[in-house]
Amino acid sequence: MNDCWVIDETSFYHPDMLAQFLRKTPDKVTGVVIVTKIPRKHNIEAYLIRNFYHLHFTEIVKLVFRKIKNQLLNFFSTPKKNNTHFYSVNSVCKAFEIPYIEAHYTLNEERILQFLSQASPDVIISSNSLIFSKKLLALPRIACINRHSGLLPAYGGLWPIFQAMANQEELCGVSIHLMETGIDKGAVLSQQAIKITANDTVDTLYQQCFAISAALILQALDKIRNNDFSPIITNLSPSYYSFPTSKDWKKFRKAGKRFI
Repeated sequence: MNDCWVIDETSFYHPDMLAQFLRKTPDKVTGVVIVTKIPRKHNIEAYLIRNFYHLHFTEIVKLVFRKIKNQLLNFFSTPKKNNTHFYSVNSVCKAFEIPYIEAHYTLNEERILQFLSQASPDVIISSNSLIFSKKLLALPRIACINRHSGLLPAYGGLWPIFQAMANQEELCGVSIHLMETGIDKGAVLSQQAIKITANDTVDTLYQQCFAISAALILQALDKIRNNDFSPIITNLSPSYYSFPTSKDWKKFRKAGKRFI
């Protein structure tokens, strides 16, 4: 099959996940759309800047230090397939010689749709912050699938790991689901739970989620390749979240949770 990706340009989690997928997939990846600019209302970094007072001082220092460190490592490293770590999605695409294009604020520009159409995808894989239009959802020959850091149908929406920790859940995890017009809706094709321990932070759990994501995407693609679209059935109740409110942060801190 031919696969295309639509993926956020972040230095924290996405680059190594994409590289892991590319090393293991039997498919041909014919194009990547790298989302480099996200509208303010969906932008995690902008949200954190606006709500910095909810973070502990040590958490702010760690976040700033890691971002600067990753930017420097990305600048000075040479993109190669055998790199142990990558620090940008852009460098992964260069290392694996995959055509890519940047998306700014929307995926529905004609240049983005034309790029993807010319890549002739059987499946489009999403791990990004922008919304797919009906036209984009209909573009691949078979389907669009989305990677989500939550045990769907529970914890759809934004920051599912944070919300699961605030609610003192025992488990979080990753779901790969078919995409439709509703956000984080559609049949779940593969899913894996992760146990939340007392020592975990939002960051460590996201690290674990992205570490297992490539394998789960490959499982979902295997099902699609075999024309198997049967959903994983769970007893979880549907829930959906937006960015945390001040009330959510108070609950998170009262539960003794840490961000990073």
